[in-house]
Amino acid sequence: MDLIKIIGVALVCAIIVLYLKNIKPELAFSAAVASSVVLLVMIIAMLTDVITFFTTLVEKTGIDSTLFETVLKIVGVGYLIEFSAGLIEDFGSKSIADKLILGGKIIILILAMPIIQSMLMLIISILE
Repeated sequence: MDLIKIIGVALVCAIIVLYLKNIKPELAFSAAVASSVVLLVMIIAMLTDVITFFTTLVEKTGIDSTLFETVLKIVGVGYLIEFSAGLIEDFGSKSIADKLILGGKIIILILAMPIIQSMLMLIISILE
């Protein structure tokens, strides 16, 4: 049912934005941003169950919680960057969207550094 709600809201928002582009183009951007925020809030509300599941899984398996938090941050950054870049690209600023994506990739690389370091330390300890 959540999928149908998201699709319905997205369709209604798209129709509103298209209508405003023809009638009042200056309001179309605001409507698109507001629509995107509404959709993002709906999606984030659905993610709470997923995060709760993985948190329970991490606790039961004994996996280091910082590893889980780091992976969750990386996924979150990826989704938010893609979402934001899509919105920016919709308004004709593809070059800015591309720079945003590059910035997101660099942030993901920075966030992944502790995981890469842990993997290298594990490989070194196995080889010794």
